[in-house]
Amino acid sequence: MASEFVTEIGDASFQKEVLEADKPVLVD
Repeated sequence: MASEFVTEIGDASFQKEVLEADKPVLVD
């Protein structure tokens, strides 16, 4: 249960960072 909560928060933070960056930061 705790791990799921952390995962959801992590995904939200990751998406927020990507939107704020407004550029493909994970392109390799």
